[in-house]
Amino acid sequence: MTGSTPFSIEESDNFKRSFKKLAKALGADFVELVAEVLENLLDDQYPINSRNEPLPGKIQLPQGWTFHKLELKVSKGASGQVRLMYLVNTTTFIIKLVWIYSHEQFAKRPGDKELKSVIKEILDF
Repeated sequence: MTGSTPFSIEESDNFKRSFKKLAKALGADFVELVAEVLENLLDDQYPINSRNEPLPGKIQLPQGWTFHKLELKVSKGASGQVRLMYLVNTTTFIIKLVWIYSHEQFAKRPGDKELKSVIKEILDF
């Protein structure tokens, strides 16, 4: 530990629903992989396989928040390409999990309308 303030992870209701759906389809190996990825996020919120993600619509995040998408390779093919969307607050040291989905479910990402609604619900604004 480097002495920095530890981050905590909070799961949104939307993340829980989307994770449960994928876990049912992809199995125990997927669940283990996600657990490992989340543990690593606590130490490094911006791993090499993540990037800043554009916000949907004309949404503005409160001070200190950023939006990211992390790419996970679960297996071969479209269903094996999984994306985790999450918010990071470097002021309060919180990571909020927004959505996890396969490339098969959404070729690029969930629709802007749905994504905007979920982010607003998570950040309560």
